[in-house]
Parts: sequence; C-alpha cells; structure tokens
Amino acid sequence: MTPELLSKIGSLIKDGATVIGIPPLQSPSLVNYPNCDIFIKTETEKIWGQKELPLKLSERKFGKGKIFWGSELVTKDSNEIYPSYDLTANILKQIGIGEDFISSSTIRYVHYKTNDRDIYFVSNSSNKNIEVDCFFKIKNKVPQLWDPITSIIQYNTNYQIQNEYISIPISFSSYQSFFVVFSEKDNTTLISKYSKKNEKFVKSEKNIIGDWNISFDPKWGGPEKVVFYNLDDWSKRTEEGIKYYSGTAVYKKNFDLNENDLDSHELFLELGEVHNIARVRLNEKDLGIVWTAPLQIDITKSVKTGINYLEIEVTNLWVNRLIGDEQLPFDGVINGEWPNWLLSGKQRTSGRFTFTTSTFYKKDSVLLKSGLIGPVKIILQKKINDN
Repeated sequence: MTPELLSKIGSLIKDGATVIGIPPLQSPSLVNYPNCDIFIKTETEKIWGQKELPLKLSERKFGKGKIFWGSELVTKDSNEIYPSYDLTANILKQIGIGEDFISSSTIRYVHYKTNDRDIYFVSNSSNKNIEVDCFFKIKNKVPQLWDPITSIIQYNTNYQIQNEYISIPISFSSYQSFFVVFSEKDNTTLISKYSKKNEKFVKSEKNIIGDWNISFDPKWGGPEKVVFYNLDDWSKRTEEGIKYYSGTAVYKKNFDLNENDLDSHELFLELGEVHNIARVRLNEKDLGIVWTAPLQIDITKSVKTGINYLEIEVTNLWVNRLIGDEQLPFDGVINGEWPNWLLSGKQRTSGRFTFTTSTFYKKDSVLLKSGLIGPVKIILQKKINDN
C-alpha cells in the first residue's frame, strides 16, 4: 500500500470509519525508497497497534473509528486479496449493517440506484430450475419484476415485509435473470403495455417426439434433406457433412393439440438444449429468436386445434467447420504468401469451405456441441382460480 493511501485510511478511521483488514507490509512503489517502507511500518503500528496478527478476529479502536483484523481474515488463496464474504458479512451484521441482498440459493446480484428507484439485477447461476426466496434490503418501496427477455413486467408481486427486508419468492429457469425494480409507489403509468399481474398457474407438459425433417445448406457441405429419428448433437453424427457443419439448419415437424390444450391460459414452446441460437416459426408465423435461457417462446396466439406446423432454424458457431476443413489438404497462406488459386481467381481444389489467414484449430481439436438437442416440449399453463 502506498504511504498516501495508508495515511488516508488512517484519517478515515480516526474520523469514525470502520475498516476490516490486515495492515500492509510495504509500499508497492519505489518512490522515496526506503523511507516509504519505513513510513508504512511505523504508521501501521500506530493504527493497528502492534506488529503481530492476532490469532482470532479482534477489534481495535482508533480515534472515533475501529478496525477488525486478525489471522482469520487471511485467505488461503494467494490470488485473493479480500477477506471471505461470509466473515465480512458477519462482522458487518455485528455492528448493525445487514447484507444488501440474501437468497437461499446460487443467485448472483447487482444493485443500482437512481433518484427514485432501486434496481436489482438477479441471476440464477446454476443450470437448474429453482424457486428462491430473495431478500432485498429496501424499505417503503413497491417491487416490480421485469423480465428482460419477454419485456413482461409483473406488478402487485407476492412480497412480504420482514424487518428491514422485502422478501419476494422468484421462480428461475436455468440461468434465468430478472430485474427487480423498487419504486416509491405502485405507479401504473410506468408499466408497459406488456404488464400483467403476478398470477398463479398450474403447469403441464407435452413432449414433441418422433422424426424431424432437417435441411442443411449444401453450399456449406451439409445434406439438403435428412431425417433425425431423435434429436441429436451434430458433432456426434457420423456424416461428415453434419459432423463438421457450421451454419443454419431448418428443423420441420408437425404436432397435434386438442381443444382442452387450447383452454390453457398460456402455451409456450420450450426448446431444451440449443447450440447456439434459434428462430421459431409456427403455422407460418415468425415468433422471433430464442438465444438465452429460458429457451422458450410464447405460442399462445399462434397455435390451433389439430395439426400445427413447426419450423425451427438453428445456427451454430464456425468452429466445427474450421476443424472439418483441417481434415482436407491445406491451401492457405504459406510463408506470408497468398495462395495462387486466390490471386488468380481460380476454383479451389482442396474441398475446403473456409479461408483464414491463420490456423486456429487442428484436425483433432474438440468439436463444439451444435444443433437442436432438446427435449422440445409444449408447456401448458392454466390460471388457478383464486376463488
């Protein structure tokens, strides 16, 4: 720590600040060396009171402020410069400062404040569907749940006030995230036309099983027509035109729905596992692009009784095609010289589909998962009658 920074920290503590941490050993700078290190040594002894770290967490008063320090704050990870979160949170709790956000699961968060709102971004960091009680250290404000993918804002959320926290139960799909927005009052003029109340539903599922008709682009080495009897990872297929394919493939399939299914309040198409992005069309209606969890799309206004025509365009990354081309003769840049076929505008004879100025992958590089892996299902969501 530089002498200037240490002096500032010392003045803050003297004026009433609370500091959690062990004293510095020396200056990272050679400015005024060796006097800088002598200053660090004498100043830390004055602020922390002694050289040796206490074995257990200890509290020392300095001026109007205090210091919490000890061997317990030293992390085992040499790359970690901060004390553990749990230990720091417990110290703050002892002096009456509660955590800004608490959850019972693997939820990450960020808190942003404006003049009239507190905005939390909360994200499920696991690949599991979870329902979590989230506690926000907010008082006298009304929460709204904003879905960044669908633009739906849920208001009148089922929340409880518990001491200095507002508790909200939130259901997350794998890796799903929300904005939780707190405002001074439930101002409905701030709610978009997509808003809806936080209604309760019962859900059921219908799996879409059977054969899929798939079209790859022959210009990029794929078969124009092929049938997948089960949804499969392209990189696991034996056909080289599919195994090494990069680009877009179109999946087509029909499925049936009956009148009881359409009695549901909402219906969603859930794609399961997709690598890497998909566009959904249902009964010739473009329903948009699915690119992040939860990989589902609202089909309520597009489905019909009887046969429904489903079309899903799936696009993967370039890696597999580049690896596939490494199985073929090399016809690229050698010793900084462009190949003759390129300079003369002739047809390539190597059979490669891509051209790069550098080689990024080898023929035995690991292929990436690609395509629609599923399972694909219809989620039927019926509103629970509160009466």
